[in-house]
Amino acid sequence: MADASPAEVGEAMEELVRVLREARSWREIALVTQSPLASSELARGYYYQQWAADNRHRNQRQFIKALRNRAPFTDVLSQDVNPGEIEHEHAGERVEGIGAAHLMDGLCLSLPVSEVWQRSWLEVTVRTLVEGNDGELSMVETTESVRHSSCRTDLKPHEQWGRSAGLESIGSPTQLWEQRADFFPSLRFLPRVLNDLQALQPAWFVQSRRLLARLEESAARWNPAETAVPAWQGAKVTPEHEQRRRLCRFTDEGGEEHCYDWHGRFTPGAGRLHFRLVPKEGMLEIAYIGRKLGS
Repeated sequence: MADASPAEVGEAMEELVRVLREARSWREIALVTQSPLASSELARGYYYQQWAADNRHRNQRQFIKALRNRAPFTDVLSQDVNPGEIEHEHAGERVEGIGAAHLMDGLCLSLPVSEVWQRSWLEVTVRTLVEGNDGELSMVETTESVRHSSCRTDLKPHEQWGRSAGLESIGSPTQLWEQRADFFPSLRFLPRVLNDLQALQPAWFVQSRRLLARLEESAARWNPAETAVPAWQGAKVTPEHEQRRRLCRFTDEGGEEHCYDWHGRFTPGAGRLHFRLVPKEGMLEIAYIGRKLGS
């Protein structure tokens, strides 16, 4: 927590509101915070409610209130995540807020009261508990870049992403379902998958949307005459173990039962997307999206 005077915090909040206004000009946004705003510490010993009590900040306060998602960010993440399944670390410290931005494919904001935060990307260590092909659990560590801004200069590299009208702008399962043919021409979905999508917590929806995009790229590059299996693009995809394949049987639109034992994984938690290969059509048929079958 940085030391800053009320005047310095006031200037920093003005800049933060400018950042929010700029981002708001790109698309609809919501401001999600780790703790209730009134009790949020803006600088050491100086709280949001103290800043908001100053009537000179009335317009900024009202703008922030209009964007505020009153649910804490833990409510927009998957409720299926158990403690210890995923953690984020930045500069040697656990960072839940930055982690939430990473999982939601969002933009992390910082108050510009310290030069430490004046950057467009934050390098974050992500540790995820992953189940291997042998069923054993292990902690896998990766380094990820998270979008970040504390001032308008930091925000500029993210403008194209912010104005994107593509897949990243699809924010609801219903919208994704309605436009699936446009975004995923090489994927076919069983009708039951709509219910799966609608049941996903927001973080899982974002991560499964990302996985679907990677499967689409894999299928689009696939030539079944040359290879029996696509070259998986940026996704961990494996067939299910023999003893678990009985859990992977679903009925297609024609009333025929198939085994959808191929699956991709998404986090946090044991997220699974099950499908089967349809070589004659060069497509993947999606049957299930949700928690690991049988768990």
